[in-house]
Amino acid sequence: MLNKLQKGIDEAMTIIGSVLICVMFVVIIANVILRLIPAVGGFSWYMEFSQYANVWAMMLGAAGVACAGTNLRVEVIDALLENWKYGYRFTRIIVDVFELIFYVLVTYSGFLLSTKAKQKVSTMPKFTMGQVYAIFPVAGVLCIIAVLIHLAVTLTTPAEAKALEAASEVKEVEEEVSGK
Repeated sequence: MLNKLQKGIDEAMTIIGSVLICVMFVVIIANVILRLIPAVGGFSWYMEFSQYANVWAMMLGAAGVACAGTNLRVEVIDALLENWKYGYRFTRIIVDVFELIFYVLVTYSGFLLSTKAKQKVSTMPKFTMGQVYAIFPVAGVLCIIAVLIHLAVTLTTPAEAKALEAASEVKEVEEEVSGK
C-alpha cells in the first residue's frame, strides 16, 4: 500500500509540475505574440508569473523526488555498502532524517515569511506576496509527508530486497558508464 501511495504522490507532483511549466510556457509565448500587436502590447505580469510558476513547479517536484527517494545519492557510498545487508537501508535512513530536518525548516521559515508578507508588491493581479510565498509552507508539508512515506517504505521493506535493488542499480550505472 505504501508503495502505491509513494508512486501516486510522485506521479501527481510530476503532473502538477509539468502543467505549471506548460502554462508558464504558454504565457511567455502569448506575451511575445501580443507584444507584436500595437494596441495590446502584452502582459505586464508575465515575467513575475513565469518566475512564480517555475518556483511552484520545482518545489512541488521536490515532493515527488523526496517520496520516490531518488535524490541525495552518493553512488560511491552505495557501492561500498552494497555487500552489507543493511547498508542501503542505513544510508537511506540517514538521508531521510536530514531531508526531514531540512523540510521542517523550510516549512517553518516559509510559514513565517508568508504570514509577514501581506503587502501588495506583486504585479500579478489580486495577489499579495504572502500568497506567492505560500508555496514554501505548502511544499514543505508535502515534502515532509513524502519523506515520511519514503522512510516508512525503507523501514518496512526487507533489507535483502533493498540491498539487491541498490546493487542492481549500481551495476546498471557501471555498465552504462563502461558502455556495455
